[in-house]
Amino acid sequence: MSRPATLQNRAQHLDRFMAWVITGGGMMIIAAVLGIIVFIGKEAFPLFRSPRSHPLALAALAPASALGLDESGKALMTLDPETGIRGYSVPDGRLLGQVQDGPALPWSGHTPLDARGHFAVQGQDGRVALGRIQWEKHGVDAEAAHWTPTVQWVGSPVAAPARLLAVRPVEPQGLEATAGFQVVGLDGAGGLVWGQAQDGAQDLAWTALPLPPGQVASCAAWSLDGSTLFAGTRQGMLYLVATDPGAPLQAQADFGQPVTALGFALGHTSLLVGGARGGLGAYQALRRDGTVLLQAFHHFQPMPGSVAGFMASLRDKRFLAWSADGVVVDHLTTERRLFAAPGQHFNLAALAPRGDLIVAANPQGTLRAWTLDAPHPEISAGVLWGKVHYESYDRPEYVWQSSGGTDDFEPKLSLVPLVFGTLKGTLYAMLFALPLAILGALYTSQFASPRLRDTIKPMVEIMAALPSVVLGFLAGLVLAPLLERSAVSVLLMPLFTLAVALVLVPIWIRMPRGFRLGWGSGREVAWLLPVILLGLLLAVTLAPAVERTFLGGDFRAWLLQRHQIIYDQRNSIVVGFAMGFAVIPIIFTISEDALSAVPRSLTSASLACGASPWQTAWRVVLPTASPGIFSAVMVGLGRAIGETMIVLMATGNTPVMDWSPFNGMRTLAANIAVETPEAPVHGSLYRLLFFTALLLFGLTFILNTVAELVRQRLRKRYESF
Repeated sequence: MSRPATLQNRAQHLDRFMAWVITGGGMMIIAAVLGIIVFIGKEAFPLFRSPRSHPLALAALAPASALGLDESGKALMTLDPETGIRGYSVPDGRLLGQVQDGPALPWSGHTPLDARGHFAVQGQDGRVALGRIQWEKHGVDAEAAHWTPTVQWVGSPVAAPARLLAVRPVEPQGLEATAGFQVVGLDGAGGLVWGQAQDGAQDLAWTALPLPPGQVASCAAWSLDGSTLFAGTRQGMLYLVATDPGAPLQAQADFGQPVTALGFALGHTSLLVGGARGGLGAYQALRRDGTVLLQAFHHFQPMPGSVAGFMASLRDKRFLAWSADGVVVDHLTTERRLFAAPGQHFNLAALAPRGDLIVAANPQGTLRAWTLDAPHPEISAGVLWGKVHYESYDRPEYVWQSSGGTDDFEPKLSLVPLVFGTLKGTLYAMLFALPLAILGALYTSQFASPRLRDTIKPMVEIMAALPSVVLGFLAGLVLAPLLERSAVSVLLMPLFTLAVALVLVPIWIRMPRGFRLGWGSGREVAWLLPVILLGLLLAVTLAPAVERTFLGGDFRAWLLQRHQIIYDQRNSIVVGFAMGFAVIPIIFTISEDALSAVPRSLTSASLACGASPWQTAWRVVLPTASPGIFSAVMVGLGRAIGETMIVLMATGNTPVMDWSPFNGMRTLAANIAVETPEAPVHGSLYRLLFFTALLLFGLTFILNTVAELVRQRLRKRYESF
């Protein structure tokens, strides 16, 4: 075999090998991208998994009138006037023990258990005592350990009304204060009365709480601070009653059916209301214009039968409601029904503090239990994309606030403000970057001299090497304070520069050709430098006078007083400058390459037909290069949408929905950076951030796909040139 043939064979083998290497590398890149997408989707999609429940074995208990579960869900307690307080294992119903202390049995009545285990019992002597269920662990091994209920009795028994409705413990305030409790009930005539007992007191005065004529109280619940009382009536009315003697009713609302049960969701802000026809709703007390209102802000699916009671989870905003004909678990914020089971003449039910176990019993003591697996109940399509009526808000709104200062905080997880902030930041960045980048590329490719072009293009491309964190740092710590001090000057500068240009252009046109070409052909842009400097000088000089004359001497105060706009130091203008500075090199480089690639035969033909250089650039070169320019714009748009550090450092990261350039925003990318340290692994926020990343990827993918389709269409349109 000759030497040329050997070399040819080696070249062919090398070509095939390199083809396999390139193909394998491309496939690995595609596989890596798909793997990232699959992983992000795997972490995000459990957010939308439907709740799951599983029934446990039936058990037999002694008849009781109240139920409560411990934190672990392995034990429950029953409260009954005849047998007192007993503990049972779940789900087999094995007796664990009985509480021996407390008022002598039998009792004449008791209040329902609240979510934290507080209750009050009334002895045969008519005196009432407050107790709190506590669980005592026996054994070290987690599997073999069991829990038994104990009761911490608070205060001394005091005389009680004829029927107890609700009790609330009073925490001691101050060094010498003592604990106690507040009780509300019905007197012998059916009137609403309340009293407050301090530790050591033997008796207390009962104060009547009058309701409007014809209204008979059926249930009651205390506010968190104990200053007001919610009362439901058999006539279907809700009342907010002040315990101050002589104070009028603070608020009222018509529930539409007899009120049979009242309770609270976690946080004691949302009042849960149940009716005789199965109606379920949530109310809140709002103060508006000096008056208190009872506002219905959540409505849930009705349940079968008359609602008998509520119990809230201590982990989130889910709550249990039951009737003789069914047991349900709903979530306050989303209004979703997480669990529903038909009833068998249930008179009792309880929800574990974690919200993962439900038990219900009938008067014969037959106990049914279900597990509930709903790890992300606060997430729904309505929460993510719709307006939601949150606690303490007077109307539904789009809100992002993932965490608060207390455990009973209601997460607000709307993605609408984040998408809005992403679009807003991108808009202001593109408004600043597009004209400069495209017009700069047009001038550089069509009008600048070769030497000037070879100087400008590398300088602009070097701008792309600046790290985003540096741009964000300069924007947040240098540009933002400077803009705040010189906001009026900055806003006036374009106007004065345009005015100076309009005045000088007619004069410049009449100048001799030799003077106009004094900088050389292709360097005429240098004449713009004195125009810009003169506009800047006029803006800086006249801005104080304009601010005093037209803006009351203070631009920010004028914005607030006249237009109710708050000027934030780190606002959209700052982001537009900084992010536009990062986007300009990308758009400029791709656009300049597209414009320079237009065949010279087209421009020469246009000029030969008598068109001016500007007409040729605008009517011939720009349309021909439009596919490449459009691709440059889309690439820059994707860069702006995914920008993180500049937005993170140059804005206040407040998720507000306001197009004002003087306010900040929070974008999807910046939100991921801000919230990641606060997101527990596999928690709702953790998975929602993955969903946000998936959404961001989808948004950029759609933009790039549309850009490619439009580019191909434009390319076919102008390929005849």
